[in-house]
Amino acid sequence: MSGSSGGREPVREHPMKVTVEGVTADGALRAEDGWVNMNVKWLITADTVGSASTVFGITVFPPGARHEIHRHPHAEETEYIVEGHGIARVGDDDVIMGPGDIVFVPRDDYHGFVNTSETERAVMVWCYGGAASLEAAGYERE
Repeated sequence: MSGSSGGREPVREHPMKVTVEGVTADGALRAEDGWVNMNVKWLITADTVGSASTVFGITVFPPGARHEIHRHPHAEETEYIVEGHGIARVGDDDVIMGPGDIVFVPRDDYHGFVNTSETERAVMVWCYGGAASLEAAGYERE
């Protein structure tokens, strides 16, 4: 490709392109369901681009925010920390996470995350493999 588009004019807009700024945070997620003070954006899903088996999203965790322990019976998950620090639960283990760290969560394994900082946010990008929505992945609290 070498910076060339084969004679075609590159486009800024495309039906398969999603911008983080263009997606509204999910206001329906409730603390009593395990989504505690989180800002979650569902970027790539069946609804946004017609994905058949992948969800990709970004979550901002303000200081002290957390995603309670849960599992997805029908999807595996990968979580990557872009900014900040926290502790990820993966199966039976608590894993210290910081920028550049990534964890893989097998299908049906319990997992969660807490931002342990009192002053800094944590930013995580994540994806489900094997499901194109939260409903398809399944969501069960511990």
